[in-house]
Amino acid sequence: MLKLPLLLSLLFTVLHTLAQSDMDTLHHRKIFVTSGLGWGFAVGETSDVLQAKFSNSLGLDIGLANKHYFVYPSIDFLSFAYNQRIRDPDYAYELEKGRSNFYMLNLAGGVRKQLDKLNIYAYAGPGVGVVVEPRAAVSTGQNKVTIENTSYLTPSLRGGVGADYRIGGFFLFIETGWLHTFRHMQERQVNVMSLYGGLKTDVTKLRDNVIRVIGGE
Repeated sequence: MLKLPLLLSLLFTVLHTLAQSDMDTLHHRKIFVTSGLGWGFAVGETSDVLQAKFSNSLGLDIGLANKHYFVYPSIDFLSFAYNQRIRDPDYAYELEKGRSNFYMLNLAGGVRKQLDKLNIYAYAGPGVGVVVEPRAAVSTGQNKVTIENTSYLTPSLRGGVGADYRIGGFFLFIETGWLHTFRHMQERQVNVMSLYGGLKTDVTKLRDNVIRVIGGE
């Protein structure tokens, strides 16, 4: 999994070099709300534990004073079908076909290159999140099975590449990313490839109006 961070680093360098020729950028000093829909695909050791389900993300694309760079805070709401592989000593049975959720808060920085109405970009940064795993609680006396959730906090790293295209007052975007969490699941390392598509909506005027109101103008 070290190959992807190296590729991201190389892409950052290439985009930075190309971006120096930009005369303007559609994202300069602007703020966009990003809303994406897609999937997260577990890769490597956890691929037999987690299977992709429909997921989504929300974030802010914040253009900086240097037009080639941006800050990209975001939240991933990743859902997976879950098959337990390691016995939990607190539960008598292992669970099949459950549901696991990842709620990941990311703070990434990025670089972009403008090609007319098209932008290509790369981003990377640290994060933290909550991972939820289901368990089957069986009451033999009542002939009842209850799904209980266990959760834990984990630091993470996230990076990715994407492209957006301007249509009127908003952008259509598609991006793919890589997420690594530093706590294991079912004694396995967790690595997730995400694929999102969606909209970026310009909210710069809203920010400016709020500043004017706070400033009493």
